Amino acid sequence: MNDTVRVTLVFPRTLWEEIRRLIPPGERSRVIAQAAEREIRLRQRMESVERLRAFQQELRAKYGQLPDSSEDIRRMREERDAELTGVR
Repeated sequence: MNDTVRVTLVFPRTLWEEIRRLIPPGERSRVIAQAAEREIRLRQRMESVERLRAFQQELRAKYGQLPDSSEDIRRMREERDAELTGVR
């Protein structure tokens, strides 16, 4: 048996009329539950992003802005490629 609960929800009248018009009886609870699950996942992702931003700010405050290392990485790759191909 499914682990479900019955609840009373309040919808704006026009929204409920659209739900009744578009979603057949017997499917409405599932559709509304799926919409709630999507909203919960969205809010959880937004919460994760906010925690990440706060962590980034904390690191920036603690260590400052680190220098760009892309040029160093490019140079190291070129050196490695030269070693692998025997070209110097």
